[in-house]
Amino acid sequence: FCKGLMKLVCIVVYRHEGKGEKSLMIIQANDMSSFGYFTRSKARELLMFGCRTTVERTSRGQRVTVYSGYKDYVAHSLVRRDGLAAVAVTDKEYPEDLAFQMLYLVLRDTGKKLGDKWKKVQQETKITPPFLKEYLQKYQEPKKVDKVGKVLKEIDDLKLQLCDNLEALLERGEKLDDLAHASEDLSEVAKEFVITAKKHNQCCKSW
Repeated sequence: FCKGLMKLVCIVVYRHEGKGEKSLMIIQANDMSSFGYFTRSKARELLMFGCRTTVERTSRGQRVTVYSGYKDYVAHSLVRRDGLAAVAVTDKEYPEDLAFQMLYLVLRDTGKKLGDKWKKVQQETKITPPFLKEYLQKYQEPKKVDKVGKVLKEIDDLKLQLCDNLEALLERGEKLDDLAHASEDLSEVAKEFVITAKKHNQCCKSW
């Protein structure tokens, strides 16, 4: 399915409409070059599904790390109290504190560049602005990134929830199968992959 793991696969910024409500994608950046050509499209869909499911089950003013088990990928979600939110997908070896530092800075810069425009967006967009692409490239090599003490301190003040898989994030009565069927991020082929992987306990119980 995948030729090799990258340190950082994607960053997605959303407008958070409240826990359990559908979030609106504002901007995104991804690098799927580690995936084979014929599986790249499906991989992107599965990752987007995982990102959205994670951010929509993260409360405002909190952060979540989900250990999916899917090819060792991890989703890190950070939601500000004003509803601006971001998710990054990394491999399990990627430093968690740097992932959240990056998300914090991404949200800061998104707010600076868009002002209040992000609050008025009516439709999802999948544009990749230059500054977000720069973050994706810069944070590919975490050893070369300086830690910002002030940022890390503010992040530490946010409650962190750790989960073994996406199902652990779901509210009582929610089922991953139902979310997959209703998802606009997944094609029919990708939906079947989610359901089949869950039934056979492959990859994980999620993506």
